[in-house]
Amino acid sequence: MKAVGLMVTALALCGCVRHIYPYGAKVRSYKSDTYAPRDAERTAGSLWSEASPGLFEDARAQRVGDILTIRIDERSDANRDASTRAGRKNSTELGVSAFFVAMQRLATQFPGLDPAALVGASSANEFDGEGSTSRSGRLTATLPVRVKNQLQNGDLFVEGTKVLLLNDEESQLYLSGVVRPIDILPDNSVASSLLADVELEYTGRGVISEQQSPGWLARLGSYLWPF
Repeated sequence: MKAVGLMVTALALCGCVRHIYPYGAKVRSYKSDTYAPRDAERTAGSLWSEASPGLFEDARAQRVGDILTIRIDERSDANRDASTRAGRKNSTELGVSAFFVAMQRLATQFPGLDPAALVGASSANEFDGEGSTSRSGRLTATLPVRVKNQLQNGDLFVEGTKVLLLNDEESQLYLSGVVRPIDILPDNSVASSLLADVELEYTGRGVISEQQSPGWLARLGSYLWPF
């Protein structure tokens, strides 16, 4: 009996989902603008209800609760260069060759005095600055999402999450956005580049992620260090 109880307990534990930290599913409340109703020109007496597809319609997501496959292929490349150079040079000379007899007396008393160059000043300023920035990234994945809301113009707001735990390393993929039914392919998939108002997040946590960041004491010292 004890062996059977241990086996049942082990099977129950294997069926539980385990996370590195307590995981809370992300929920996004999407507020749509005002559009024309989708059924504004539809006449009464139809044989089909809103909850069932039409006779000649494709098996594509079109109602709240349907599942749609998003093919994520996002790539971003950004480069920026800046160069600035400025220079300024100024020179000033002031001399008094004659001022009554004072300059003659000064020249006699100070043989090295040059009345034509009593005051001289010069200044120079030069600035040269260069900078550049570059960033690139790419994310490729396939994520099934669910239709959460149908907008008044017929567009669909979709949202989905995928959590993967592998060797104590947890990865989380989240996507939400608005898709037009006309962009959905016959295989019930759509490219992520065709979505509007997209929120796409790919994060990870675990042993590997923790080793890629400095410890809390090092971060605190870097924050408090004034130089």
